[in-house]
Amino acid sequence: MADTNKLHSINTSRILRTIWLNPGISRIKVAELLDLDRSTVTKIMQGILSEGIVVTTGKNTEQSGVGRRQINLEINESIGVVLGIELQNARYSMVVTTITGQVLKRFSGTLLTDGTNLIRNLHELIETARSWTREQGLGMLGIGIGLPGIIDPYKGLVIRSNPFHSPEPVSVRDELQKLVSEYVFIENDANCCCWGELAFNRENRDRNFMVVLGEFRDLVTTGPGFHGLAIGLGLVVREKVLHGDHFTAGEYRSICATRETGQFHIPGSRLTALPEDTVLLREVYQELAENLALIVNCVDCTKIVFCGDLAAHRENLQELVAQAIEYNWIYDLERTFLIGFSEHGEHAVAMGAAGLFIEKLFSVPDVADRFHELVGYDLYCRILSRAQTR
Repeated sequence: MADTNKLHSINTSRILRTIWLNPGISRIKVAELLDLDRSTVTKIMQGILSEGIVVTTGKNTEQSGVGRRQINLEINESIGVVLGIELQNARYSMVVTTITGQVLKRFSGTLLTDGTNLIRNLHELIETARSWTREQGLGMLGIGIGLPGIIDPYKGLVIRSNPFHSPEPVSVRDELQKLVSEYVFIENDANCCCWGELAFNRENRDRNFMVVLGEFRDLVTTGPGFHGLAIGLGLVVREKVLHGDHFTAGEYRSICATRETGQFHIPGSRLTALPEDTVLLREVYQELAENLALIVNCVDCTKIVFCGDLAAHRENLQELVAQAIEYNWIYDLERTFLIGFSEHGEHAVAMGAAGLFIEKLFSVPDVADRFHELVGYDLYCRILSRAQTR
């Protein structure tokens, strides 16, 4: 016999996710889409309406025929705000957003970070954001954090991060949960951008797409550090962010690169001129485009979104990528493909980190990436419980 509490949690999460993805939907339509009895939906709706996570928004004026007008349902945007954080080795970016992605506050600045002070710096940033939310009378639902390196998002673990000079694993989530009451999710920075595209650009749910995060920053390799362009990829297949068996999916390295040159065939000593040297920048973009074309055509992506500094220094990147994809393709088949740039600029990763938390809040426990993840209605109940004990 199925665990009734677990079944209730799953069905409640399914209903919440359906309402979140279809604002203005009716209970009858929810029941039809999920193949649930109307009585089951009605009973669950009574609970989540009383908890305030869902609100009614009037009657459906477009309903045809006779009978009682169906009541529209939406997620209550005022249930709380979400904090998204990006922390690099020399700077940070934060956003406070509503669950619909409306940015209420942005923070950014310089902050030197490595493996020895990573937890302390994150805690200080969270406290800074919390002070602002308290002044505004806003409740914080949770926190998403984007970090560079190889990340196990299910354990909340930084496995390896060269930018943080961190060769050993760091239990970021467990250490932070000792210091903050809000639930925390962490993720690779490029993957965060994927979550943001899923959470805030719903049309992306119907396609496989790639995010390319490019940032001009101080890099650390096995040898001396240097200033250059750091590239990270994020891949989304059927609404799932691809992590890989070792959590290294998206690690970019040009097929022309060598151990001495880093991510590109161009030596690091030359990359110090980026992004001001536009001739060199176009050379780098040409190499990047050729490598991306190979991945795009192999995975059958239909969209690329460029994030971070690449959005501010576009040059002829869009044209080069389009040409490379076409040149790499061997079939005479018509395809639609989009190449876009994130609108969030330097805050793209922080926005994505907020999107990560929101996606988890409206996920379904039995279909999440890992069944034991605290997501969906279970996560919301944990948030309510912690709020009541503060």
